[in-house]
Amino acid sequence: MLFANTLICLAIVLRTALFVRTGPHRLSIASLAYVITVAAGSDTILRLYHIVESPSAADLFFKSLVLFALIRSKGNVASVLLLRRNPK
Repeated sequence: MLFANTLICLAIVLRTALFVRTGPHRLSIASLAYVITVAAGSDTILRLYHIVESPSAADLFFKSLVLFALIRSKGNVASVLLLRRNPK
């Protein structure tokens, strides 16, 4: 489970960090995206160095849902929070 958690957190970091903004900049959404990126990145580092214990199945499920939502919205945190819909 440790390896799966590390990969999921790494994917969350990459998806949020590589998002290219096309609309107006909103400080609150950008700050939230930064917090998500730092939290997932620190979780990855802490688990790789065995500073925290292995994640539970519920933890993996929740992170998988977050990753799925970020991939579906192409990394747009505002879209994940239903503040803006993706143009199709």
